[in-house]
Amino acid sequence: MPDAGTLAGERRSFGRPAGGDMASKRKMPGKKDPGDSPFTPGPPVERRSPCRARPKTMSKKRPKLESVRIVRARGGGPIRTVIQAVRKIPTGDFPSLKAGRPLPWEGIAERHFVWVCEVDWNVRSFMTQPMRMEFHMSDGSVLIYFPDVERLLASTAIEIVEIKKKEDEARRDPDYSFKLWLARQICVIRGWKFRILSAEKYLAEGHRLANAQLIRMDRFTAVSAEDYIRLGEAFRRTNDMTWGKAVAALSRTDDEWSPDGLARLRALIVRRHVRVDIDRRIAQQTPVALTESAAIQVGK
Repeated sequence: MPDAGTLAGERRSFGRPAGGDMASKRKMPGKKDPGDSPFTPGPPVERRSPCRARPKTMSKKRPKLESVRIVRARGGGPIRTVIQAVRKIPTGDFPSLKAGRPLPWEGIAERHFVWVCEVDWNVRSFMTQPMRMEFHMSDGSVLIYFPDVERLLASTAIEIVEIKKKEDEARRDPDYSFKLWLARQICVIRGWKFRILSAEKYLAEGHRLANAQLIRMDRFTAVSAEDYIRLGEAFRRTNDMTWGKAVAALSRTDDEWSPDGLARLRALIVRRHVRVDIDRRIAQQTPVALTESAAIQVGK
């Protein structure tokens, strides 16, 4: 199957080409040319290519929303699994430590966003495919919408996120855009945030994706009580804890480049015990902070 670039480069003509047989015929003496007609030609008629349909718009009359039903899975997990979502895109499961269960993802953009949620301190917990919204319309129809991700933020706010590869992707289908508009209105009523996220833009900002890709690899590293004590004592001794110092404290050998200390620090980031700005490039001098609850425990 040709790709989009090939299709865009193809040219197809409809009707008789210019310079063909009619154009090459000479005017015979004694015969009138069709162009010599005494009638005045009318205004030009706009012709539409037969391969392009008239675009739909959001302005057409739509039925009114009568009621909404929000359905969640029993047990609080994803309401739709990868097996049920039969689509020609990459799919899989991400074993999340923060969510405490495997989370299905659909498409590379959603997979990368899940990585960011796993390591972002501003996200307390999150769930992919968290619910099904059923919009019951005045004409008897029911519109179904599955949000991509639901996040509980550090501010205790609930955020519903719809992930798209490009910014204009959500506007291409008017019916889909209408469902997103309905979902936004319901979120406003319930006090939730609603966000359409362009993965192409969001994941390209700073070092967010690169850091998330590395940190999430060590999320299941075992962290003992000794590690919490060592890190707490290191924070008591200094007011400017850095990435290298934290690694050294968790290495148990005072080694700033210890792979074991690095893995434990990354695991504590996912556990929200320590905080680091994942949008910045992480180096040995990158600041590291204790979360509020952890600081209370160590007396900071």
